[in-house]
Amino acid sequence: MSATGAGTRRDVTLKLPQLQNLCKRDPASYRDDYDRQVRRLRSECSILALSPSAKPSDNLVELIQFAAAVCSSSYKGEESDRIAALLIDLLLGQCSDATGADGNGNGNGNGNASNANGNGNGNASGNKASASSARGGGDLTMSIPPSAIQLHRDVRKACVSALILMRNKGAVPPLDLLELFFRIMSCVPDKGLREMLHRHIVNDVRNVNKKGKRDEKVNRAIQAFFHRIVSNPALQQQAAAVAASAGSADGRGSTDSPADVAARRATDMVAELYRRGVWTDDRTVAIMASAVQCSNSYVMARSIRFFLGIEEKMAEDKTRDEAEEWEGANTIDLHLHSKKTSKKKHRIGKQIKERKRAQHRMEQEEDRVYGPDRGVEHSQKLYPAIEMLNDPQGLAEGLFRKIRSSGSNAYRFEVKLLMINFVTRLVGNHELLILPLYPFLQRYMGGHQRDVTAILAYTVQACHQYVPPDEIHGILKTIAHNFITERCSGEQMAVGINAVRAICSRVPSVLTVDEDEGAMGNDDVDTAVGGGISMDVEAFVRDLAAYSRHRDRSVSVAGKSWTNFIREVHPSLLQGKDRGKKGSALYRSGEKPLRYGEQRIAAGVEGADLLAEYEAQKAAHKQKKADGEESDGDDGSEGGVHEEKWNDAPSSDDEEEEEAPDLVLAEEKGGKMVDAKETKEGEGAEAVVKMSKAEREALRLKVSSTRVFSASDFAKMRKLVDREERAKRDPRAAAKLKRAIAKGEQFEQLSDDDDSDMDSDDDAIHIKGAVNPTDIMAEAKRKRMSKAERLEKIIQGRAAFESKSRDGGSTNTEKKRKKNFLMTKFSMGTRTKMGGKQTFRDLKQKKEQLGHLSK
Repeated sequence: MSATGAGTRRDVTLKLPQLQNLCKRDPASYRDDYDRQVRRLRSECSILALSPSAKPSDNLVELIQFAAAVCSSSYKGEESDRIAALLIDLLLGQCSDATGADGNGNGNGNGNASNANGNGNGNASGNKASASSARGGGDLTMSIPPSAIQLHRDVRKACVSALILMRNKGAVPPLDLLELFFRIMSCVPDKGLREMLHRHIVNDVRNVNKKGKRDEKVNRAIQAFFHRIVSNPALQQQAAAVAASAGSADGRGSTDSPADVAARRATDMVAELYRRGVWTDDRTVAIMASAVQCSNSYVMARSIRFFLGIEEKMAEDKTRDEAEEWEGANTIDLHLHSKKTSKKKHRIGKQIKERKRAQHRMEQEEDRVYGPDRGVEHSQKLYPAIEMLNDPQGLAEGLFRKIRSSGSNAYRFEVKLLMINFVTRLVGNHELLILPLYPFLQRYMGGHQRDVTAILAYTVQACHQYVPPDEIHGILKTIAHNFITERCSGEQMAVGINAVRAICSRVPSVLTVDEDEGAMGNDDVDTAVGGGISMDVEAFVRDLAAYSRHRDRSVSVAGKSWTNFIREVHPSLLQGKDRGKKGSALYRSGEKPLRYGEQRIAAGVEGADLLAEYEAQKAAHKQKKADGEESDGDDGSEGGVHEEKWNDAPSSDDEEEEEAPDLVLAEEKGGKMVDAKETKEGEGAEAVVKMSKAEREALRLKVSSTRVFSASDFAKMRKLVDREERAKRDPRAAAKLKRAIAKGEQFEQLSDDDDSDMDSDDDAIHIKGAVNPTDIMAEAKRKRMSKAERLEKIIQGRAAFESKSRDGGSTNTEKKRKKNFLMTKFSMGTRTKMGGKQTFRDLKQKKEQLGHLSK
């Protein structure tokens, strides 16, 4: 190359940025210059191997970046594999092998080929071993040689950055670098480098799982590697040995162990990938389930928190992203105070279109969330990870065994509370039976116990319909003795009553009273036949219901909540004065909970009988209305008037020529032949209600077996069943339905626009089986809100008052409020409200009286 203004060939090739540009443009012509720089890199590495901790030369970092950038773009293949092996050996402290293997190269094309072969035979063995162990073959270790730890931090960071660059360009497989980066994160005390490696691994897995580029084979290999890190017994033994050598005898695990650090990093990465929606399959859940059984307390606590709250975090992330997206799209710079140009006008148009698209997406999301499939969509997007466990019984038993066998100082109390929360959530969600759990929880139900409200909430989580009532009776007695007594404060009593109500709502069978037990004496009530714990349920229920008249407000609110709950579940346990209207109606209908082990067997589709009756009545109503309109039309026509004149005196021929009656289909019902059409269309709304249970089941089964229901039919059946339940439980609802039937408006109540889900203001995400300790706290403490929350509630109430969403006109209180003050100035209500103040006339008369008396 001739001399130019930019410099001669020697000057250009000695400058690495210019040489890198030339190698990308013409790789074949500048291969010799590239090989020369690679030999310089190898010689620098051999010098560094003599003293790894010494400060490297200024050219080494630049040579590493140059070699990685050029080989990953221009010489991808054998050359990129050779450079990757060189950098990996440098990070692992094995530079001497690589340098010795390169001694046969001579700088030309043949020498380069032989050099590649020599390097592949010499120093690629460590790389192959690393890749094989990452794929699952070979022993997995998280330690590195001391020479690698002594390597200068600038060189280590340059090598890692170069390998990340090569991986991003596809020159290095992901599994070849996975174990190396984990070993560096576990052993090297460089926080910045660990964070960089953590971000790279997460982003690399995200890139592997991009839409349209998902590689299941690579995913399975990476997940298998994470699973081995978390659950490898050899690594756990290594961590235990390091902890023992460090003198850590408390069993909490040592943070200095490389195996523990690797397990912590793997757990954090898997949780982050699940939260970002990259890995949401059962293999990811299996990795976190293995982390729950880890001996390291941090890994165990991190995985337990993942199972307990990952869905709420995902919902918060989604809400925040949608808000940020809408805020960014809603911000439009209209350039009101700047010069208008075509470029600015085009930019404004693009922003307006983007805002319209964002608004359209938000409206579609609202229609999908608040539509008829709201629950389906929420279950698909926020399906709890705890529901995807493969062996919940074994996991719960193993973790509970670890809690019981550990001493008082084995785990911190916060970690032990977290373990109890996870075990009880498993028991409640999967309806497991771990009977020793309930006596164990009673040990922590003292009034002086730390975080006792959380213990009670976790106890509620562990209750389900398959738990024997004897076990629940022991818990109820413990709560009653320790919390619901006069020696306790009002807050403690309210928490105890709320906890009892929550437990009984999950296990209604504890409220059932057997006939044999009712016939026993009072002395034999507290002992069961099988040796379990029993109790006088009726006395217990009435005792708690008496707290509704307690002087403390929180206790009174808790007692009223308990009374309302018993009214709906088992009203016969209450006294007549405590049942109320709803309880009395349910008491007359014989409402009571199922006994332990008893189940209701469905005969046909629920609500099919009500749907058949509803459609028959609606058809009859329409026919009757049409007949009425026709008769009105005939009466109002002129022809009808003339016919009446001519037909005032009917002839004998008309009487003789009467039409023959139609045939009537008859059905046998109750031993009598009844008109089938009348039974279907002529009966009132009480026809199905007045049927016996066997007759309703037969009708339901008949309709279900002879008809194919559509989606709208199922929606109508749900509404009909809900309406029947409301009428059964609430006499006012029954009277309202009766008035609607009398007016012929019972069909308007089942319109398609009537959707109870739209009226719900509670948009929070509720995870299945989770019980928040604030749900059972005292009412006075739970209602304490901040100033912003109070103001928000006031604004919401004001908007609801102005919109007047309720039925009917204005109330008397609203009319009095809107009435002119001059019209109510001298009313008795105004005088009473003014605190006894009198009018001017009264004051004048009083003064005159006082003056007369003074005379």
